Amino acid sequence: MNKNLTEIFSQFTLTDAENTTKNILENYKEKVYCIVHFLYFASIVLNELDSEKSTPEKENYRKALLSGDFLLPDGIALNLLYRKHFGKELPNLNGTDFLPCFLSNIPKDKKVEIFLYGATEETVQKSAIYITWTFGFPVISVQNGFEEFDWSEIKPKQERVIRTLLVGRGSPRQEVWVENNREKIEEMECLVFTVGGLLDFWSGTEKRAPAWIRKLKIEWLYRALSNPKKNLRKTLVSLKLIKFLIKK
Repeated sequence: MNKNLTEIFSQFTLTDAENTTKNILENYKEKVYCIVHFLYFASIVLNELDSEKSTPEKENYRKALLSGDFLLPDGIALNLLYRKHFGKELPNLNGTDFLPCFLSNIPKDKKVEIFLYGATEETVQKSAIYITWTFGFPVISVQNGFEEFDWSEIKPKQERVIRTLLVGRGSPRQEVWVENNREKIEEMECLVFTVGGLLDFWSGTEKRAPAWIRKLKIEWLYRALSNPKKNLRKTLVSLKLIKFLIKK
């Protein structure tokens, strides 16, 4: 494992979902803003984070990952790789499971505002409905990911409000966007999660695997077979894990 990838892996959050939720909320309370990223194994390969070759795009993505307040490991492939190189298990903090856990465990005395940015207009609108019905939080602003974000839709924050901005534009675009907008994020006191394809699940555009498949840790295979146009390439890329596991 090269130096750059080792540096990124050293940033992983190693606590379980419940304690990670508490730590994120404490960080947000202390700093009045917070940035949370997720890392999936395919993103490492597709963005050549395992390569010694440097490109502006790769460096921007790497900088964004390292500059966040939390980096949560997503998927069994990263767990296997981390176990090989560090001899430890990673917690299951994939975004599809962690975000519902996080939103469900926010203390009841807190007010929450949700802002969505990403995906298509239809997807993001349906996600807003899902969030309101499922978690009971108001979605203040919905903006699709194909237009520039309009910061004027975010007004001055009231006291004791947890202002949560979910950015679902795909990696590395979403992480780099967050880093490029860090000043605004701090100014507007946002708790930001880069959520990738989570909005597709919440809108019903893509379906989760049945519980028994998730228990067997082969949801990646289910997604590849059920929606190959979107997920097959990512799955094939993830098979390169074999090379990582046999490499010293």
